[in-house]
Amino acid sequence: RMEIVELARGRTLAVVIPEAGGRLHQLSIRDGNRWLPLLRSPASLRALKDDPIGWGSYAMAPWPGRIDGGRFLWRGRTHEAPVNSGGHSLHGRGGYLPWTLDARTAAACRLSVEFDAGWPFAGRAVQEIAVLDDGVSQRIEVHAARGSRFPAGAGWHPWFRRDVRRGEDVRVLVDAERVYETAEMIPTGWMAPATGELDLRGYPALAGRRLDVCYQDTRGALRVRWADIELTMRSSPNVTHAVVYTPARAVCVEPQTCAPDAFNLAAQGVESAGMAVVAPQRPLIASTTWRWTIGRLTR
Repeated sequence: RMEIVELARGRTLAVVIPEAGGRLHQLSIRDGNRWLPLLRSPASLRALKDDPIGWGSYAMAPWPGRIDGGRFLWRGRTHEAPVNSGGHSLHGRGGYLPWTLDARTAAACRLSVEFDAGWPFAGRAVQEIAVLDDGVSQRIEVHAARGSRFPAGAGWHPWFRRDVRRGEDVRVLVDAERVYETAEMIPTGWMAPATGELDLRGYPALAGRRLDVCYQDTRGALRVRWADIELTMRSSPNVTHAVVYTPARAVCVEPQTCAPDAFNLAAQGVESAGMAVVAPQRPLIASTTWRWTIGRLTR
């Protein structure tokens, strides 16, 4: 039986499941006399093991997005990660592993996980989740073990519901001018202007847009709006990228420190892809805070 950790403060309720990828299983906000769940979560917890990356919100570490073919070059050697999606390695290791609950209070918890053999370097991740009266703050740390040094990235992958306000289309704002050009879902290293359906600077309704795109050098907060409800996502300065994925069943707005396949891009000389290098006493640390309002929208 999975341990369920409930965190509550004021008008915010979070459900965390350490065993299921250390994920934020649900984030609910108080609207008058009822709770509104913002995340897509399964009716059965068993689905979290059958489909570990399609629910709730989870930390992506030690890399976000895809690694091309599950292989990357680092310090003159080719390393491999498990291929688990379309011939690629997807969303790191954290979302697939059980995390340990190290500490908790009524409104916050601290989790950790040692990377398994799916990551060719010795290291671990630490995650902190704390609810606020009007939101949730999250922090991820990627640590290298003694004698280890490796490339790294991190991010968060929320699956927001489209029907938080029934009958109202969801809107997304990403203030960025450029996106990564891709071939078979892998960045080529070239950039393209964020124009047409890729342009989210005007806070458009998503409607039938089917996006799976990474924005570079995002400015200010990312925003998601359901009619009179607005979620503002502000992150630490090293969170310079955002992926927006809009399947029919959900909306994913993913703040992250680097581009998909950043390790291979860095090996090709693309320094702007955001790859970090962690070593003992030099972890990668990133944070994001999501705050919500009802009835008071940002223009």
